[in-house]
Parts: sequence; structure tokens; C-alpha cells
Amino acid sequence: MKNVFLFSLMYLFLSALNGQVKIPFTEGKVTFKSNKNVYVKFYSTENMHAGDTLWYVHAAGPVPSLIIKHLSTTSCVSENFTQHIFTEGETIYFKNTSKENEMEVQTIQSPVIKTIVTNSQEPIDSTDHDTTSNNKKVQKINGRLSMSSNGSITDGNTQNFQRIRIALSMNIQNIHSSALSLQSYITYRHRYGIDQSQVGFYDDFKIYALNLLYAPTEKYNVSLGRKINNKIANMGAIDGIQGEVNFGIYSAGAFAGTRPDIANYKFNPKLTQFGGFIARNDKSKSGIATTSLAFGEQQNDFKTDRRFMYFQHNNSTFKNLNIFISAEMDMYQKIGDISTNHLNITSTYLSLRYRIRKNLSISSSYDNRRNVIFYESYQTYIDQLLAQETRQGLRFQVNYTAFKLINISVSNFLRYQGSNPIPTKNYVGNISVSRLPGTNISASFSANILESYYFKGNILGCRFNKTFMKGKLQAEINYRNLTYTFNNSESSLKQNIAGINLSINMLKLTSLMLSYEGTFEPNKKYHRYFITAVQRFKN
Repeated sequence: MKNVFLFSLMYLFLSALNGQVKIPFTEGKVTFKSNKNVYVKFYSTENMHAGDTLWYVHAAGPVPSLIIKHLSTTSCVSENFTQHIFTEGETIYFKNTSKENEMEVQTIQSPVIKTIVTNSQEPIDSTDHDTTSNNKKVQKINGRLSMSSNGSITDGNTQNFQRIRIALSMNIQNIHSSALSLQSYITYRHRYGIDQSQVGFYDDFKIYALNLLYAPTEKYNVSLGRKINNKIANMGAIDGIQGEVNFGIYSAGAFAGTRPDIANYKFNPKLTQFGGFIARNDKSKSGIATTSLAFGEQQNDFKTDRRFMYFQHNNSTFKNLNIFISAEMDMYQKIGDISTNHLNITSTYLSLRYRIRKNLSISSSYDNRRNVIFYESYQTYIDQLLAQETRQGLRFQVNYTAFKLINISVSNFLRYQGSNPIPTKNYVGNISVSRLPGTNISASFSANILESYYFKGNILGCRFNKTFMKGKLQAEINYRNLTYTFNNSESSLKQNIAGINLSINMLKLTSLMLSYEGTFEPNKKYHRYFITAVQRFKN
């Protein structure tokens, strides 16, 4: 029990560091997202500098998430240093030093809070309770319907396919001005051209979120259905009932239900789970801190499969320093017919970021978490390989803005796998230019060197981005040269990858995205295209 005591002591220590004061914010909107960058538009970028932090609204308040790489008078290009997946139209905040823009953190509210999901093209949305100043509940609708088609064409017509995808995200706060809110995120995708005889309906149809929230006051709420709880996000979706009570800076909650089926993500009544958590939310003049401690039990066919403790701490209250910690400690395990109650830390993540001055920051992270469910991914083979080899392990990064328009980023990754004494090494360098001389074109140039026990390779790449028609049309072209050699084989992988992306905002809530990517090998060519139409709904 000594480890449990230390675990709980760490929770109490980290959660008691901060006071409460006002924090000024300026609001912006995400206008475009590429594989590397998030583009945010503000009314003005006055008082902003490369290296500054941008925030999004989490259930507990604003969370630091983006680093400004370069900017113009009304917009900026930023890099995401969290797992949060941003979407066009999402509200972003900048901590302004101007007194007239000062506002309480509690007043920064967004009808849609995006849940942390890795390698997902679409986030899971969750609805936050919203009231007017006189506590009258107001109905708010925020929805997104997307219809897309993408395909792959290869030489020889042996592996050609086409995929359709339909996704609906609909969030209604305070239905008919009541205490009820609806959250949903549902997708259907099907592939043609390749044998699908072994593919069932639930392999294509996915319900990632579908729940009703009852929140008559800010003091407590109850939800029923499938939902990811932000306080215990690494547990994934919970099918069942969840409740939370707030009392001052503390909150406590409980959940009971099941886990989605591992194979196809549908409802599985045999995978029961239940547990509870306590959390603390603090604010200071520098930012916020949220700390949560949870206990849970997961079962398989009503027999205990796992009993564990979960800890999470996110802290930006120290000047120029951001800290994120999450850990899981298993308290029970069963191998065959033998049950043990040994305490074992099975999942750990630590991230630190320190801004030395406005144009120079350093960050480091340690990742030893279990694999996160990939909801949806359109990664190429090499992107999947990079993600697999570099997600876990130790990372160190330096961001430096040499001049007003130029940002330099250098990263190093180390990953040790099992008993293998040779770590996977990854070295990444990136130079971003917010505006090339004499143009309104932004550009980035990158180099990536990856070495593991079974392959070595390097990737050289560049991207160019430009907006037209007052931001209604955004275009990007990109190119990568890739060379990989495999230690256990004489074969090598050499590719030239080129692509173009167009994003067209036809109406205020309607957009069209067109993308093409070609992969050219010495003896083979691959062509991929993406066509996506998006319609948003807001009242």
C-alpha cells in the first residue's frame, strides 16, 4: 500500500499549488489545418509573437495547446504540442496582456469541447453546459455533416479501391431551453474495389459518441450513453451512466457500464466496468491546473480483468512552464488462473515545456502509454511507420525564432523496445517561413532521419501554403523525398511523394476540400485523391 499512498500524496501535492485571479484572452478561429500546422485567424495579432502559446477550451477551462510559429497582421501559423485534434471553425484563445480585454476564465465558454484523440481525422465532441447571465438556459446547436470520397489508383490495377465516408457530429445544448443536452458523433465508411466479403456492418458503422446529458445546475450533471470523460480520457469511451458533482474547486464523479467491443467498437454487455474519480481545478495569473485521481475496475464476462488507479495533472500556472502528467497503476492482474495483487505502474506520460524567452522554448516528453485507439486514419505507409516507431519513448525539442518571420525547430526521439539494447533514434529538423520575400506564401522545409534495429532512412520535405480571395481559398503544395533500407533484406524503399490540397469556403458554413497525393517509386506509381464536402449547423 506504500505505492498507493505515494500516488495519492503526489495527487494532493500537485493539486494544491494555485490561487484564483483573472486572465485576459483574445478570441480567434481555426481556418485551416494541415498535417503539420494549425492556421488561426484573429481580428488582430497585435501583442502576439512567434513562440507564444494559444489555448483551447477544455471542460475545466482553457488549456495551452498551440505554439505560434509565424504570423501576419490578422492570422498565425501554429504547431500543436498536445493530442487535441483541431477542426476548422473551432475557437482558439490568446492570453492578451492588454488590460481592456481582461475577462474571467469562467466566462470563456464554448458550446463544443473537443476530446483528446490521437491520429484521428475527426475529434469526439462533448457538450458543455451553458447558461446566460440570468441563468436562463439557451438552446445552442453545433453540428457538422461531412461526405467524402477517397481512392487509390496503382499501376496494374491490382489494388485499386474507392472509399466513401459519411460523418455526422450533432451537439444540442439545452434542448428547448431545458436541462437536457445531446452529444453525438457517428460515421459510416465503406471501401469498394477490394474484396469485402469478410467485412460486417459494424466494421463500417461506428458510434463514437451518443449520449444525453442532464445538467439542471452547474453543481452536478448526469449523462447516459456512450461518452469519453475528460477527467479520465485515457480510459476511452464508456457505455453507461456517468455522474459528476462540483463543490468549489473540487469535483467528484462515478461511472458504471461497459466498454466498447475491442474488435468492432460496438456495444458489448460482457465488458463491464465501474469506478469513480475526484478532481481539483485551480487558476492563477499564468494559467490553470487540473488534477484528477480515479479508481476503476474492468471485467470480462463479469470476471475481474483489471483493477487500476489513474492519475492526471495538467499545469500551466508556473510562469513560462507547462506540465502534463498521466499515469496508470494496475492493482490486480490475472494470468491464466493465477491472480495477483501486485502494484505496477503500467502507463506513464510526462510532458514539460519551458519558454526561456519569447523566441526560444524547449520541451521534453516521456511516453510509455498503452496504444490509443485509432478512430480513423488516412496515413500513408511511411506515416504509420513513423508514428509506430516514435510515439513511445523520450523526446526532446527546441523551438527558436531566429528572425521575425523564421522559426527553427529541432527534435530528437529515443525509444527502447523490450530487451533490445539498440534504441530507435529519430532526428527531425524544421524551418518555417511565415512569408517568403515579396509574396504572401508561407513555407516550411523539413529533414527527418530515422534509425531502428531493422531499418534506416531519411525524409526530406517542403510545403508551401497561400490564401486567396480574402481567405476563402487556401492552397498547399507539398513534396517529400524518402529513402529507406531494411537491415534484414537487400531491398530498399525509395519514394518521391508530391501532393496538393485545396480548401474552399463556399458559404459561411459550407466548405469543400480537394486533395491529391502521388507516390512515385522506380517501378510503381500510387495515386490517391480526397474529396470532402462539409456542412456545419449553428443556431
